[in-house]
Amino acid sequence: MSIKIFHTGDIHIGMKFNNYGDNVRELLIDARFLSLENMINKSNELECNIFVIAGDLFNAININKGDIKKVVDILNKFNGEAVLVLPGNHDYDNGINDLWRYFVDISGDKIILLNEKRPYLLDDYDLDIAIYPAPCHNKHSSENSINWIKENGLVENKKHHIGIAHGALEGLSADIEGNYYYMSKRELEDIPVDLWLIGHTHVRYPYVDEIKNNQIYNAGTPEPDGMDYKDEGSAFFIEVDNDNIFAKRIITGKYRFIDKDFEIDSKEDLENIEKFVFENNPEHKIIRLNLSGSLNKDLYNSLSDFYRELESGVFSLAIEDFNLKEKITKETIEKEFTRGSFPYEFLNKLIDDEEALQIAYELIRR
Repeated sequence: MSIKIFHTGDIHIGMKFNNYGDNVRELLIDARFLSLENMINKSNELECNIFVIAGDLFNAININKGDIKKVVDILNKFNGEAVLVLPGNHDYDNGINDLWRYFVDISGDKIILLNEKRPYLLDDYDLDIAIYPAPCHNKHSSENSINWIKENGLVENKKHHIGIAHGALEGLSADIEGNYYYMSKRELEDIPVDLWLIGHTHVRYPYVDEIKNNQIYNAGTPEPDGMDYKDEGSAFFIEVDNDNIFAKRIITGKYRFIDKDFEIDSKEDLENIEKFVFENNPEHKIIRLNLSGSLNKDLYNSLSDFYRELESGVFSLAIEDFNLKEKITKETIEKEFTRGSFPYEFLNKLIDDEEALQIAYELIRR
């Protein structure tokens, strides 16, 4: 009998999104709950046995009880045998915070908090599986939490052995100072579990749609949370059948954060921006446009109307156009400067060097 696993992490329930207006902020906050519910529904469709959250289910340890209960109610809708929840570095379990005490108090028997460095056997769930968790007990740590597994070895007479850890993964996470439970791939591979389910980095690993017989998986975030995240939200569906492992990416996110640079100097460039903004579910896009270049006077003066049109069709739009200037032409020089004056003559000599002309014009205007 194969084991079907839905692997996610870094959901970050409780993120505030304070850089956005009220309407956008509330929808982004709610999107994280919707993402969790969608994943539970998808895992039920796939008839998964285990639903794994590899850390940072919550964004902090001071989450209000209403949100914790909402999360537990969603997790209890899982139809499989067990939901496994690992404390991450954002929602770490130091043994004294109220988050996990309340979480456990209101959870059903199906939900298991992996907050101890010990094997968790799933015999009571009719699963021949040993789970080896590497939970976070503080926000930062210069040491990861997997060494106890190497020291103790694996439980005997279990068909499947699964490690679940949270921390920076070599080659995937930027952790220059080594403060985020850094793990090398060699360390993980030296522990002979069937597979590792990792959380922390918001980018999936491997970065493929399907893969066979890989040992290490980092789920990434299921719902994008900022401009530095370039992908769709996703999770992994993993099926373990004897010695074979098959993994498939599941797209889970609703919103996309897009940070895009455009250099423009014509009406056609503006039309290309409009096409880019409005294609593929613009109502789910949070876009920042960084515009540079120069436009003729008429196009430059019509930018306000152009921006309003773009804003009307997307979920959220921010435009940075400090480097977008009005294009200086002979007509501009004729209109603004007296024929024969120094500025007039000087600027006309630069008419074939657009960059120098722009700089000179701005200096003279100042």
